[in-house]
Amino acid sequence: MNAAHLHLLVNHLPLFASLFAAGVLAYALYRNLPALVNVGLVLALVAGVGAFAASQTGERAEGVVEELPGVTETAIEAHEGAAEAATWAAIVTGLLALGGLALPDRAQRTQRLVAMATLALTLLTFALVARAANLGGMIRHTEIGSATYTPNGYVSGTPGVTGAPFRGSTAFVSSNQM
Repeated sequence: MNAAHLHLLVNHLPLFASLFAAGVLAYALYRNLPALVNVGLVLALVAGVGAFAASQTGERAEGVVEELPGVTETAIEAHEGAAEAATWAAIVTGLLALGGLALPDRAQRTQRLVAMATLALTLLTFALVARAANLGGMIRHTEIGSATYTPNGYVSGTPGVTGAPFRGSTAFVSSNQM
């Protein structure tokens, strides 16, 4: 297993943990279930830890994939910029969740407020992580659709529409080439 493979395994954790955290927190707050609020807070914390892990493995994965045919520096930079914003959002959300978990049981009102703030930040985190994941997928997955990276790092084209793959892309590289 190389750094790129490890990054591909780890990078899904913040995406799905933040999604599940948002769902659990929303339901727990709506139904006023403090024990389930704690589960949602733990999931938000896991998303933060997972985002940090994905960030660390991403730095090493860049060294592996940047020399592969069809991988552009512009695509990597667009993903890296989006991932940095997502990582910081997830870490802040995770720290807020940790603070909520550290509150004593008698501080239920404060924990509820912390849980509501965590829910809002978790939704933001999910959106940022989803964007970073999509841009990361465009580095190697030509089946996403036709897209090109502009000099300022934005993606143009229509994702999901078949046509010419984005600039510089090639067909899939087998796992033994990565």
